[in-house]
Amino acid sequence: MWGTIKRALRLQRDDPCGVGIVFTEMEDASLVVTGLLPNCPAELAQTVAMGDTLYEVDGVNYYRAEKSKVAAAVLGPEGSVVQLGLKRGLRYESDPVYHVRLVRAQVPNAGQVAKLRMKPASAP
Repeated sequence: MWGTIKRALRLQRDDPCGVGIVFTEMEDASLVVTGLLPNCPAELAQTVAMGDTLYEVDGVNYYRAEKSKVAAAVLGPEGSVVQLGLKRGLRYESDPVYHVRLVRAQVPNAGQVAKLRMKPASAP
């Protein structure tokens, strides 16, 4: 039986520019960083980590927001700056949001939203 449907938001060559972060929607609808594309702004900045949870884009709350709205906020013209607010690792309400400013660039598959089906691990 298939498990939870997860969605990955990949930050297309001819589309608006992104920052090279792959987000996966978790069961609680939060977006968690599950990949950093090589040689893209987020990976080159060395401040975003796997497991970080997205909370804000340019000072606006996007925690558990609709994925198309998140993509529209993160994507933009090449060379423009976007500020992401993220929480590291396990998230508690009292944990601080840290902010990272990234310059948008041409990124493979920017803005592509894909549905992924996660198959549960079989028992040994």
